[in-house]
Amino acid sequence: MTFDEILIQRRLTKILEEIEFLRSKKKVEVDDFLSDGTSMRAVSKAIELIVQSILDICSHIIAQRHWGISETYRGTITLLASNNVISQALAKSLQQAVAMRNLLVHQYLEIDFRIIWDSIDQLVNDASEFSGAIRKYLASIS
Repeated sequence: MTFDEILIQRRLTKILEEIEFLRSKKKVEVDDFLSDGTSMRAVSKAIELIVQSILDICSHIIAQRHWGISETYRGTITLLASNNVISQALAKSLQQAVAMRNLLVHQYLEIDFRIIWDSIDQLVNDASEFSGAIRKYLASIS
């Protein structure tokens, strides 16, 4: 059970970088955001990167701990919660973030960016909580 610390640290760093980017974007008014195509695309990419980094970390821990195989991204989050790495409440919220990421990646022509805007604060909070939980978990097993 050896974790690739570089893999995990790089993804945690990426999560924190993208959190700061999203926070900077929330300093503008929603109408300014909605009228700026570049900002909308950049925020979409930041959300994708955060969620994908979370999923990569989940998958890595699950594989290293031999906790099973999930056929869905949401399932990887469920497995982490089932093994008390993250809380059930955080898992439920992160599963919504996975759904949003899936929409951004696969249904990008139908995105309502007002909903994206409204979800940024929750994602920032969840990603921060996830990062803390992962650091705490790794510290507890080393």
